[in-house]
Amino acid sequence: MSSDLSEIQSRILNYIERYIQTEGRPPTNREIGEEVSILSTGHIDYHLTMLAKKGYITRIRNKSRGIKVNLPQQRFGLPIQGTIAAGQPLDIYAESQQETLDLSTHTRGYVLRVKGESMIEDHIADGDMVLIDPDADIRDGDIVVAVCFTANGEGGAATLKRIYREHDRMRLQPANATMDPIYVAAAEWARDWNVQGKVVAVYRQC
Repeated sequence: MSSDLSEIQSRILNYIERYIQTEGRPPTNREIGEEVSILSTGHIDYHLTMLAKKGYITRIRNKSRGIKVNLPQQRFGLPIQGTIAAGQPLDIYAESQQETLDLSTHTRGYVLRVKGESMIEDHIADGDMVLIDPDADIRDGDIVVAVCFTANGEGGAATLKRIYREHDRMRLQPANATMDPIYVAAAEWARDWNVQGKVVAVYRQC
């Protein structure tokens, strides 16, 4: 247990980490409470706030399952957390696997395997690996992991697209002339969507 964490905070953090590894997404406050035998979601919220203040997690307010763990990265690689759709959104993150990709020059982020061909004109092909920086500043035209938390039931869905902010909507633009962009009204975006990171590198395994 880390010296600056209480026993319950350490248990909560460990559970969140295990849950993300097995399910490919964070747990809900209620699921955390059931794991540590705390019925009050407000009590769980307090401990999550303390974990965030101590730098162990980042919280995404007003989003379902809005928790990101700030993990120290593995020495010789970054985790491959699953598959990201380059096409129609996939469950977050589909086919999560216990693998790492050797990226010794990088110290943060996570890796997703691309499924689909919507980004082929940006030289991101089916089967490629993309390195995602969850802390990067997002600007118009960046390639991002965009997540709709209300898609596919409670699980949500994610897609890899270029993002553009328009006056009354967001545009998720594929890099494939045969495919149409995804348009999301500003109100829906604020309520149901989130950007969970920016593509900072692409790796192709030959």
